[in-house]
Amino acid sequence: MSTELIAERESRSAADRAWCPPLPVVLGSALLGVWLTLDVVLGGPWLRVDVAVADWVDVIDLRGSTVPNALLWLLSQTGGRATVLVVVGLLTVYIMRQHRVWQPLLRVLVAFVLLTVVVYALKIGLGRTAPGSGASVLYVDGRSYPSGHSANAVLWWGLAVWLVRSYGLPAWAVRLFTVVALAAPVLTSLSMLALNYHWLTDVLAGVALGIVLLRVLHLIFSTRLGDWGSAGRPGGRDRDRVLASRSDPRG
Repeated sequence: MSTELIAERESRSAADRAWCPPLPVVLGSALLGVWLTLDVVLGGPWLRVDVAVADWVDVIDLRGSTVPNALLWLLSQTGGRATVLVVVGLLTVYIMRQHRVWQPLLRVLVAFVLLTVVVYALKIGLGRTAPGSGASVLYVDGRSYPSGHSANAVLWWGLAVWLVRSYGLPAWAVRLFTVVALAAPVLTSLSMLALNYHWLTDVLAGVALGIVLLRVLHLIFSTRLGDWGSAGRPGGRDRDRVLASRSDPRG
């Protein structure tokens, strides 16, 4: 195998691991998520922090001011499901048309199912009320824990970076999506707190969950599932030529 093809394969392999959270970060996020969940259920010290943050937000009352409220709401939509699904959906369609593959759609569908099942299992199972209700109460009709917006911002924009790197989009697109993937979780979480839509532990758990699920998504597609629908990926024609040359009876 030529040096060029080896380098190309290594480059594709690195792109396939793009924006995959390192194992220590994933383990730390998992531990944080377990700690926060137990603390919320048992009413531990994090509850006092939640109340203090919510009370401070009530005092500054950004939610009651028209312009800050509108701006914060717009920033929160960087983690809104409708926003990310539209952007990632358009990106997916573009890649599928350009490269004649359906692997990106498979990644999106698995991410959607994974995120929806895990987040709503916790939301419905714990039934936590939001700060706007005046108190943190569990096992009622609340859906505050964890923050779906924060988890969305981590998982979906991380997937977007993975897609643009995997399919060789221009450098400006890679930089753009990388910046968004870094900024969106922060902007979403801070705006949800400033609007008192979520407790602090909600957004921290959402970010931690998003990191863990992004790693899980990479693990899922590190199996044979990652090869399905990938025939038209960059380098595919070169790989076909190498296979053809090996099967040529003339040697």
